[in-house]
Amino acid sequence: MTREKANQALVNAMRKRRAGAVARAAELLVKANRTRTPAATGDVTLRSEDDAYAVQAEVFATLWPGARAAAWKAGGPSDKVEPTAAPVPPERLLRSPASVVGANMTMLGVEAEVAFRLARDLPPRARPYSPRTVMAAVGEVLAVIELCDTRLANWKKSSGLWKLADFQNNHALVTGSGTADWQKIDFLKQEVEFRIGTRIARAKGAHSFGNPARLLPWLAAHCAKRGLGLHAGDVITTGAWTGLESAKAGDEVVARFPGIGEAIVRIT
Repeated sequence: MTREKANQALVNAMRKRRAGAVARAAELLVKANRTRTPAATGDVTLRSEDDAYAVQAEVFATLWPGARAAAWKAGGPSDKVEPTAAPVPPERLLRSPASVVGANMTMLGVEAEVAFRLARDLPPRARPYSPRTVMAAVGEVLAVIELCDTRLANWKKSSGLWKLADFQNNHALVTGSGTADWQKIDFLKQEVEFRIGTRIARAKGAHSFGNPARLLPWLAAHCAKRGLGLHAGDVITTGAWTGLESAKAGDEVVARFPGIGEAIVRIT
C-alpha cells in the first residue's frame, strides 16, 4: 500500500469512528429524553464541537421530526471565547407565567436572561450578515428564565462537548414581557433582580459579553453554516446574569429586568 493510500485509509477510518460516536451519542440522548432516564455516556467520546453539533441535529430531528427551532440559546463565559449554541424546540418554549413539574427534572437549575425576538427572517446565505443587518431584524427584547436540566447520568463530570450535545443543558425557556424600544437600553448598566423562592440575587451590567446583542451576528452565522437560518418570531436567549441558580419544588421564580420586563415560572 502506498503512503497516499495508507493516509486515505486512516482518514476513512477516523471518519467512520467519528460517525459511529455521533450516532451512538444521539441514540443515548434520544432514549434519555424519551424515558427520562439519564444516559450513561462513559463509553462514547465526542472529540470536537462539530461532533456535538452533529449530535444536537440528529437528536432534534428524531425527537421533533419536521419541526424547526422556536428559539435558540447562545452564549459563552466571555467575549474572548467562541460562543456556543443550542436549538430550543417549540414544546420547550413557554410563556410567563409558566408552571413546570420539578420531579421531571434531574438538575433543577434556573437562570435570569435577556432574549431577543426577531421581527424579520435571516435566511441562510454564504455571505455573513453585518451586525447592523442583524440588529435591524430584532423586534423586541424580553426578560426570560431558562430552566436547566441534564440528560446525562454523570453530568457533573461530563465533558463540555457532551453538555453541548445535550442542548447545553436546556430544559425549557420561559418568555416574559419585554420592550420594542430596546436600542435605548444600556446593557452595561442594566440591573436584574432574580427571586428564587425567598432568596434574591441581584446584579448590574453582569452579562459576560457586556452587550448580549453581540451574540446575535455570531448565531446568524452559526445557523447559516448549517443551512438553518433564523426566522421572524424566533427567540434568542443570551446567557445568565447571576449564574446558574438552584431551585426546588414549591419555588416561584421571578426574573425582573427594570426597563425591560419580567418572567415568572412556578416549580410544582
